[in-house]
Amino acid sequence: MLTEKLTRILWAKSPFSEQEISQMTEDEGWRWVYKNKAPKKEEHTEVCFTGFPDSEKSDLVRRAAAVGLAVMGSVTRNLSFLVEGQYPGPAKMEKAEKQGVLIITRDEFEQFLQTGEIPDRSLIHS
Repeated sequence: MLTEKLTRILWAKSPFSEQEISQMTEDEGWRWVYKNKAPKKEEHTEVCFTGFPDSEKSDLVRRAAAVGLAVMGSVTRNLSFLVEGQYPGPAKMEKAEKQGVLIITRDEFEQFLQTGEIPDRSLIHS
């Protein structure tokens, strides 16, 4: 007899009938669950843009997405870069600084797109 938890999981996630589930051992049921668990969400490098005119920002967003970056509309917990334009939003800048997010210029972002190298703040602003 399966535990109630395993029975509920199999009912919800498996293609098995009630009869098939009732004939399974606990080990068989859990083996199926772990073999068929949902794949982990692929992690992406997150980037956000602030202080750019719409036309310039849309080009940056397009280019970032083309290389597999996840473009965010705000400063998120997992943000990797905040790209600062000529008129950056003070709230985004403050939140990024508080979270220790790397704030880079458009030129630094362009360099990142070309080389994949992340700017080293200790060398750039020393």
